Amino acid sequence: DLNERERRIFEARRLTDEPVTLEELSAEFGVSRERIRQIEVRAFEKVQQAVQKSAKSDGMATAS
Repeated sequence: DLNERERRIFEARRLTDEPVTLEELSAEFGVSRERIRQIEVRAFEKVQQAVQKSAKSDGMATAS
C-alpha cells in the first residue's frame, strides 16, 4: 500500500497528462528533488508488485 506522500507523488508524476516536476514536488514536501525521485521509484515498485500479485491471484500471470 502507498502512503499519502507516495500516492501524491506517484499520481502527480505518472498518472497525469502534464506531470508535476520534481522541483515543484520538492517544494511542496520540503525535501530534495532526489528524495522525490527516490519516493517515486519506490512507489512505482510497490504498484508493480501489487499488480503482479493481483495477476497471480487471478491466474493471469505469465511464466517468468
